[in-house]
This record gives sequence, C-alpha cells and structure tokens, in this order.
Amino acid sequence: MIPDELSIKTIEKVYQKIKPYINITPLIKADNYIDDTFNSKIYLKYECFQKSGSFKARGAINNILSSNEKELQNGITAVSAGNHAIAASYAANIFNLKNKIFLYKSANKYRVQSCKNYNANISFTDAEKAFEEVMDAEKQGYKFVHPFDGAYTLQGSATLGLEIVNQINDMDTKIDNILISVGGGGLISGVGAVLKQYFPNINIIGIEPDEAKGITDSLQANQPLQKVYINSIADSLCAPIHMPYSFSIARQVIDEMINISDKDMSEAMIFAYNHLKLFLEPACVAGFGALEKLQHKNFKGQNTLILLCGSNIDFESWNIIANN
Repeated sequence: MIPDELSIKTIEKVYQKIKPYINITPLIKADNYIDDTFNSKIYLKYECFQKSGSFKARGAINNILSSNEKELQNGITAVSAGNHAIAASYAANIFNLKNKIFLYKSANKYRVQSCKNYNANISFTDAEKAFEEVMDAEKQGYKFVHPFDGAYTLQGSATLGLEIVNQINDMDTKIDNILISVGGGGLISGVGAVLKQYFPNINIIGIEPDEAKGITDSLQANQPLQKVYINSIADSLCAPIHMPYSFSIARQVIDEMINISDKDMSEAMIFAYNHLKLFLEPACVAGFGALEKLQHKNFKGQNTLILLCGSNIDFESWNIIANN
C-alpha cells in the first residue's frame, strides 16, 4: 500500500512547490541504433541535466521547503559520495542557509569543487562513520537532509516519476519497462511509487553493482541491511546502509533487481559517449549495462525507459574509470 504522502495528489502539490528551483529534464526517444542494440524501443530520461547534476536536487529542495524556520535556523547537514552533497550545497546556497556537508574522502576533486562553488562548508569522512558524524551535527542543531530516506526525500524523487508520466502522456505513448539505478533506494522508491499508481503493470527493474548490492540482499533477507559491503566504481550506488522507510516502499514497487559488474558499467560509459556524446558517470549509465544482460528477456516491441539519474564527473576521472 503506497502511503498517503506519496499519493499522486500529494506529489502533484510537491511538484508545483519545487518547480521554480529545478529543471524539467528532457525525455527523448533514442535513435534506431540504440533500439536495435537492445532489441527494444528505448526512451531516455535525461535527469543528468538537473540542477546540481542529479535527481538529488528534488529531494534536497523539498526537505528545505517542507521545514519551518526554527528547524532551519542552524542550517542543514548532509552526507554522500558526491551527488547528494552537491544537491544539498545547491539547496543551502539558494536559500542562504548555513550548512555542514559531509563528503567521503574518496570523492573526486570535481565533486568537491562543485560543493565549494555553492559555498559549502565541507567536512571529509568515510562511509563507515559518515552517519554517526551527521548525527553529531544534528545534535549541534543542523537539520539533516537525508540522501535516500524519509518522506520529504522520497517525495522529491517521486516528482521525477510524475514528470515522466506527464512527458509520456504528452508523447501519447506508454512505458512497459523502466530501468533505475539503485544506491540507497530513495530514487527507485519515489519514482516507482508514482509510476505504479499510474501504470500498475509497468515493470520496474532496479540495478545495483555486484559489489554494492544492498537492496538486492535486503529484499532477499526481507529487511533493510544495516551494513552493506561496498567496493564499486559506481560510488553513487555504494550506500553503506539501508533504511526501513525507503525499503518499505522499495519492496512494494520493485519487480526485479539485476546486478552488473564494474566492467559492464565502464563499457556502458563508453557506449553512452559514442551514442549520446555525453561523459556520464557509472551510476548514470547502469541501465545500458543492465539491458545488455537482459537480452535473454523479450522486450522486443516494448517501450523501455532508461533513467539517466545524474552525473557529476570530470573528464580525467571519466577517462580513468572508462578505460580501466
């Protein structure tokens, strides 16, 4: 049962609220070569063109707009490998809020600089102790903007689902399958919650790296894992922990999980450059890698959407990862 806070009516209101601060990103039919490559009619949702470079801006903005003045008087705090940190920095900057942004020490220089460009107050951490440090910041009065859990964060992701619905309807078509990269699970939960309300028969496929398959294992265990083994080039998909709320939605909306290798993603990065002319990070192109593995499934004659969830990567890092 999808909760009321993720109902279509509620998400329509949230969407109108955050719309002035986000981009309506393109949804475009791919060319015939890509269709032929994956034996399906491929559509691409370019959320990589979102403000701050990823879908995370939606949840960060909604968290702030849904908080009162007292909750925000000491500013916000956030933690991530990069994309959510950049989004939280962007949101804090446009609303002129104090902030304490925790970035993993492994974050590439481009992501660090992107946060600095939004006047972020950065503290470096690692995945093992990141959430403990955020809890300390909360005790100091900072409002925690969660990267993938909580109603406001999932509502932000859900607006992306609503935007997809609007664009698909405008194109007078339908989507049979959607491939969504999975880190903490907030994206697939929010987007999936809306899509399943509009299109109950849509096939929602989540993608995780072989070496960061926390939602896959959580679904098998029937509970959110409190510690996840992570070791993948797709740092955006390397959530070290999963949370009860987002997991409770994820288990309702996910039809299938597929795990892919780092090599699958690096090859997908090169494919995306060759055919989209974009330098995209591993998490963003995971859908291409997954479709390659799903060739045994008969998607022929069906419409399949790949959600290009976001990308914050510099050429040097792209080149190293893609050609590793």
